[in-house]
Amino acid sequence: MPQQSSRPPRRRRSLLGPVVAGLLIVALIFGSVWAIPAVLAETVAGEPGRPMTVVSVPTEQGKLPGVLDAAASPSENPGADDEVIQDIVSAELAGAPGSASVTVLDTQSGRVRAERAAGEARIPASNQKTLTALTVAEHLDPYSRLATTVETGDDPHRITLVAGGDTLLAPGKGDPDAVNGRAGLEDLAERTASALTERDVQGEVTVSLDTSLFSGPALNPGWATEDVAAGEITAVSPLAMYSHRVPTPDGKDPGPRGERPDNAGEAAAGEFRDRLQDQLGTRATVSAGEHARPEEAVELARVESAPLHEQAAYMLEQSDNSLAETLARVAARAAGEPGSVTGVQRAIRATLEAHSIDMAGADIIDASGMAVSNRVTTGLLAQATRALLIDPDAGPYGQGLPLGGATGTLTDRFDDPDERAARGLTRAKTGTLNSVVSLSGYVQQAGGEVLVYSVIFNDVQGQTGPARDTVDRTVATLAQG
Repeated sequence: MPQQSSRPPRRRRSLLGPVVAGLLIVALIFGSVWAIPAVLAETVAGEPGRPMTVVSVPTEQGKLPGVLDAAASPSENPGADDEVIQDIVSAELAGAPGSASVTVLDTQSGRVRAERAAGEARIPASNQKTLTALTVAEHLDPYSRLATTVETGDDPHRITLVAGGDTLLAPGKGDPDAVNGRAGLEDLAERTASALTERDVQGEVTVSLDTSLFSGPALNPGWATEDVAAGEITAVSPLAMYSHRVPTPDGKDPGPRGERPDNAGEAAAGEFRDRLQDQLGTRATVSAGEHARPEEAVELARVESAPLHEQAAYMLEQSDNSLAETLARVAARAAGEPGSVTGVQRAIRATLEAHSIDMAGADIIDASGMAVSNRVTTGLLAQATRALLIDPDAGPYGQGLPLGGATGTLTDRFDDPDERAARGLTRAKTGTLNSVVSLSGYVQQAGGEVLVYSVIFNDVQGQTGPARDTVDRTVATLAQG
């Protein structure tokens, strides 16, 4: 199991379920709830968005806009009826490139409001990350943190750097306001040096690396060799800097197009060794290979990641493939599976089963969506997206999707005149491969009703731009409905 800062991964039904149920009962009796505007009410490129209603869920961490519930705030205009929504979908997708599937759901009940080829299993691209987010929400406490530790055993001159699943480490000092780079290897080195000094350990110190949190192949067999070579995805390690990327010469995040190290774990261990050597004023070496930490190990130092819900939101917003695979393996371990390719596959399927989501035709290959052999339906993706929103255990995980026209991979979307109606009114996960365009999320209509949707286009070779515009226009028309 990954080391975490406060309490072990667990489901949170005992706290949030009754709270949300109570709030909804109050809503039904009095016609209103304790509600606050969500992020969807923010200004997008100078354009004020309509407020989107969410239930504010009290937790031991404070109040968070955690669980969206359209029915909790009745509107005088309940929105378009099913026939109108189906007409919108049919009209917007008429003549669309490639093969298209669509599902639109009622947020409260899960009832299908409109669909097109919803049962056809298609390549989801990065919409697969929606399933990963739900799996993380199912098995990991959103406020827990991943710990990277240094431990020692009987030999005080041999220490072990233990990977705990945090792959967003900074090479220098951690930034308490960052998600990518919250924990720093320099901080870990300083704390380790202090602990060794307190123990009067002098002379050379050998640093071993323990990455046993994950097992099996580091590369998914379903990933294309050319995608690995291009750095779209890489060998998965439970220890890495900046999501499996090489820091810039001044130690900064290189961004999504940054170079990939040959071995992310060894690169991070080497950085830690150098920082520790600077602190100790003596020679520290990283022993060859990877070694388990000693029995009866004692912890010397640790650094901790941003809360897991923040890491998951970063993964969704930036569509970070490596982070998706890492978090999925951590969640698999928490689910009692190995932190491996097969463990991830089983954990995702078990999560879908736990939410009674129809998996007909589904083939779950990875967590990131890079495998072109993944197959899911829009019905499955829409149900998974809805589960993120209404399941009280998902809490803040459901708020991690990019905001249309404003954040992450949706920053430059909904930019044409016939698409702008959705700006600030939809959150969704994007997906793009050479022949795939997908979008799964939720959108608020003019009357206040919130619809969950999933759209997948396959076979759009050379027409990803027109397909993407068609998707955005469809969501914008739904927003006006």
